[in-house]
Amino acid sequence: MTTKSRNKGISRRTFLKASAGTAALLGAVQTQFPFGTHIAQAAGPEVTKATLGYIALMDASALVIAKEKGIFAKYGMPDVEVAKQASWGATRDNLVLGGGSNGIDGAHILTPMPYLISAGKVTQNNVPTPMYIMARLNLDAQAISVSNEYKDLKVTADASALKAAFAKKIADGKKVNIAMTFPGGTHDLWIRYWIAAAGIDPDKDVSTIVVPPPQMVANMKVGNMDAFCVGEPWNEQLVNQGIGFTACTTGEIWAKHPEKALGLRADWVDKNPNAAKALLMAVLEAQQ
Repeated sequence: MTTKSRNKGISRRTFLKASAGTAALLGAVQTQFPFGTHIAQAAGPEVTKATLGYIALMDASALVIAKEKGIFAKYGMPDVEVAKQASWGATRDNLVLGGGSNGIDGAHILTPMPYLISAGKVTQNNVPTPMYIMARLNLDAQAISVSNEYKDLKVTADASALKAAFAKKIADGKKVNIAMTFPGGTHDLWIRYWIAAAGIDPDKDVSTIVVPPPQMVANMKVGNMDAFCVGEPWNEQLVNQGIGFTACTTGEIWAKHPEKALGLRADWVDKNPNAAKALLMAVLEAQQ
């Protein structure tokens, strides 16, 4: 090797020696800290338990997987409880209560909700409960479904054909209901945008009602609603039961829009930063 080439970089022999040393060091670290240096630095979680809420939707899968496959335990939190919630309203109320008061410490949650709860916009007496968004659980992957009453209109992301149909139904003395899962939540935003783009005023021309995700199909089956926006598996269940059809996915309205998140009470995270990191690592691994 010439002096010029040595000045430009390290020799092959030097590189191999350095690589061998690095490999030996990494091997020693892995032996001493089998779960990774992040756990060694953290010196373990401050607590072994947290209660995380979820709604029966496919995008809650990471929390369920982390629990069922022992991934929370792997990161030092064997006592994490993943607790099913009846609705997004119940999720909000239990977050306000907190795990120490028979509520929950965090949740699989609609992305706008931590902001609304932190600002006190959707809490009792508008009292803020500060929250942190720790991770994104999914992007778009929701859908807008419509009753078979309108199947012949071939409604898609373009809902224009519904304007005259809704107007006729109202003129006949009937009510038009469109359903979402939480006021100010993503499903509320998408279905309002969808009909507004078709020239239908979501505040004047129709009634917007709140229905928990697991109750969407049953309510459409008995004629309580004309359209709804929700995550899976409820759109597919509607189709499988022959009650309605999927007009569009929310990704057609806004590709890769933020949807569900892992949200935790800020006071819990501030008190248990290492435990919060452990929860996050477990959920990220479950997502993989």
